[in-house]
Amino acid sequence: MKIKILRNIRKEWTKNLEKELVLFLKSNSFEIVKKGADITICIGGDGTIFYFNHINSIEGSIVGIGSESSHICQIRKDNWKKILLPLILRKKAETRITLIATLGKNKFSAINDIVLHTADYRLIRVFYSIDSQNKSFDGDGIILSTPTGSTAYAYSAGGIIIDEPVEAIELVPICPYKRLVSPSIVHEKSEISFYSDRIADFVIDGIFIKKLKAGEKIHVKKGKSISFLV
Repeated sequence: MKIKILRNIRKEWTKNLEKELVLFLKSNSFEIVKKGADITICIGGDGTIFYFNHINSIEGSIVGIGSESSHICQIRKDNWKKILLPLILRKKAETRITLIATLGKNKFSAINDIVLHTADYRLIRVFYSIDSQNKSFDGDGIILSTPTGSTAYAYSAGGIIIDEPVEAIELVPICPYKRLVSPSIVHEKSEISFYSDRIADFVIDGIFIKKLKAGEKIHVKKGKSISFLV
């Protein structure tokens, strides 16, 4: 079995863990590769998985090693030696949807969420469309979340938790004026677009992408599925 290892170089603890991990995997007859992996192990936490997905570096099924505050990572840095080998040998994977956001000629993949957010303290008017049905509201922005992301920002903003294997998209308005709009669940094959009447921040999985101009439209639909070993 071929395994790729990716680590967050900003976290010092990942350096020694990577060295130990390489020795551990080789001693158990796994091949460490840079391309063509069956499994990608991301060391550093949930954000590390998001980042390497963002730059399209993940191959095969995902295993995340993080800290006690990690939610998506299956393993913690203090217990990986006990859990990793059984997890790999079990060969059981859970498939989850991603979202693809298109801005002009650029495409961005999201495991958790796609966010449009006011760039300052002022309200923005968010215009959005679900399968050509146009709607709008005043507020701080909007979150489009996968089931994986439904426990994160979307939940904090008033959304509901969706079981991760479920294929659906959650739309959560951020602080809508007078709560005139509520969170909603739409079919995973829905095509969604949104924009605002003022400059706003465009964020994918917590990664700032750019400031959108007024009227600059983002198109969103279901992306390719990814798998996590479970």
